[in-house]
Amino acid sequence: MVSVTMSDSDPQQVTPTDADRVVKQEKNQVYNPAIATEEVAEELGVSTEKAFELLEKAPRPDGKPVGNTTIWW
Repeated sequence: MVSVTMSDSDPQQVTPTDADRVVKQEKNQVYNPAIATEEVAEELGVSTEKAFELLEKAPRPDGKPVGNTTIWW
Protein backbone atom coordinates (compact mmCIF):
# COMPACT_ATOMS: atom_id res chain seq x y z
CA MET A 1 0.00 0.00 0.00
CA VAL A 2 1.27 3.44 -0.92
CA SER A 3 1.06 6.13 1.75
CA VAL A 4 -0.72 9.29 0.78
CA THR A 5 0.17 12.51 2.52
CA MET A 6 -2.78 14.82 2.88
CA SER A 7 -2.56 18.41 3.92
CA ASP A 8 -5.05 17.84 6.73
CA SER A 9 -5.74 14.54 8.48
CA ASP A 10 -9.29 15.55 9.49
CA PRO A 11 -11.63 12.94 7.89
CA GLN A 12 -14.18 15.70 7.28
CA GLN A 13 -11.63 17.43 5.03
CA VAL A 14 -10.97 14.41 2.79
CA THR A 15 -12.12 15.04 -0.77
CA PRO A 16 -12.89 12.96 -3.85
CA THR A 17 -9.53 14.14 -5.21
CA ASP A 18 -7.78 12.54 -2.20
CA ALA A 19 -9.58 9.25 -2.90
CA ASP A 20 -8.64 9.50 -6.57
CA ARG A 21 -4.99 10.07 -5.62
CA VAL A 22 -4.92 6.86 -3.57
CA VAL A 23 -6.27 4.83 -6.51
CA LYS A 24 -3.93 6.52 -8.99
CA GLN A 25 -0.85 5.83 -6.87
CA GLU A 26 -1.83 2.23 -6.29
CA LYS A 27 -2.63 1.75 -9.98
CA ASN A 28 0.89 2.83 -10.87
CA GLN A 29 2.31 -0.04 -8.84
CA VAL A 30 3.22 -3.00 -11.05
CA TYR A 31 2.47 -5.60 -8.41
CA ASN A 32 -1.18 -4.68 -7.82
CA PRO A 33 -2.94 -2.29 -10.20
CA ALA A 34 -6.30 -2.38 -8.36
CA ILE A 35 -7.29 -1.36 -4.85
CA ALA A 36 -10.31 -2.25 -2.69
CA THR A 37 -12.63 0.32 -1.14
CA GLU A 38 -11.49 -0.83 2.32
CA GLU A 39 -7.85 -0.10 1.44
CA VAL A 40 -8.74 3.42 0.30
CA ALA A 41 -10.70 3.95 3.52
CA GLU A 42 -7.75 2.81 5.62
CA GLU A 43 -5.32 5.02 3.71
CA LEU A 44 -7.56 8.09 4.08
CA GLY A 45 -8.62 7.38 7.68
CA VAL A 46 -12.34 7.33 6.85
CA SER A 47 -15.11 4.72 6.96
CA THR A 48 -15.58 2.30 4.08
CA GLU A 49 -18.89 3.99 3.29
CA LYS A 50 -17.25 7.42 3.13
CA ALA A 51 -14.45 6.08 0.91
CA PHE A 52 -17.02 4.56 -1.45
CA GLU A 53 -18.89 7.88 -1.64
CA LEU A 54 -15.66 9.75 -2.37
CA LEU A 55 -14.62 7.25 -5.05
CA GLU A 56 -18.03 7.42 -6.70
CA LYS A 57 -17.61 11.22 -6.95
CA ALA A 58 -13.95 11.13 -8.01
CA PRO A 59 -13.40 11.92 -11.70
CA ARG A 60 -11.07 9.11 -12.67
CA PRO A 61 -11.27 5.72 -11.01
CA ASP A 62 -13.37 2.98 -12.48
CA GLY A 63 -14.88 0.51 -10.05
CA LYS A 64 -16.23 -3.01 -10.19
CA PRO A 65 -17.98 -5.02 -7.48
CA VAL A 66 -16.05 -8.16 -6.57
CA GLY A 67 -17.49 -10.32 -3.82
CA ASN A 68 -18.28 -8.14 -0.82
CA THR A 69 -16.21 -5.17 -1.96
CA THR A 70 -15.57 -2.91 -4.93
CA ILE A 71 -12.18 -2.71 -6.56
CA TRP A 72 -10.92 0.47 -8.22
CA TRP A 73 -8.35 1.14 -10.91
